[in-house]
Amino acid sequence: MAAVIAAAPAGPVDVRGAKNERGIPAMTFVEDVEAYLASKKATVEELIAAFNEMHSKYKFMEQSLTAEKAQLKNKIPEIRRTLEMVEALQAKQEAGEAMTTHFNLADNVFAKATVEGVETVCLWLGANVMVEYTYAEAMALLTENLEGAERKLKTINDDLDFLRGQIITSEVNIARVFNHDVKVRRAARDAAAAASEKEEGGGSSEKK
Repeated sequence: MAAVIAAAPAGPVDVRGAKNERGIPAMTFVEDVEAYLASKKATVEELIAAFNEMHSKYKFMEQSLTAEKAQLKNKIPEIRRTLEMVEALQAKQEAGEAMTTHFNLADNVFAKATVEGVETVCLWLGANVMVEYTYAEAMALLTENLEGAERKLKTINDDLDFLRGQIITSEVNIARVFNHDVKVRRAARDAAAAASEKEEGGGSSEKK
């Protein structure tokens, strides 16, 4: 999702920098506001609008990835527990021992059950699909899913760190451009006032 959002145009002024491995563009830090404005051939209003647009996209991506991270943090322990259960079943089967457990009949309704001489296990794959696997097949699948989920979680954490940096840079850029504009306007106003005073002073001298 992040790469799709990042691929959209940033607006009339392109303020995007190099992309990370997942295609999320970096925000260029504006060191010299006047030079940056000249290089982009943009007005202050256009530049601030472009920064605000990218800032909004970064925040949207951050929210999406944070939600995905929360799902993974719930999913990973569940996969681990399932894998541990399959390993326990295989160990009991190999030792020729029965395993006593509780079978879920309905919500909050369980029945005591003894598992003995069973060499397969059924796993929910989602979308109301359950598939029967041997213990070895189930452990291979669960291990692969666990490793994939952990890799994805690490990637999301890296992207979230990257996005937070770009959000901060966007906010700093907006503040710097705004402050530069205030400074320029103030200097122009002061120059106009000084010129007006000079003209008034010159007129007074001529009258004398």
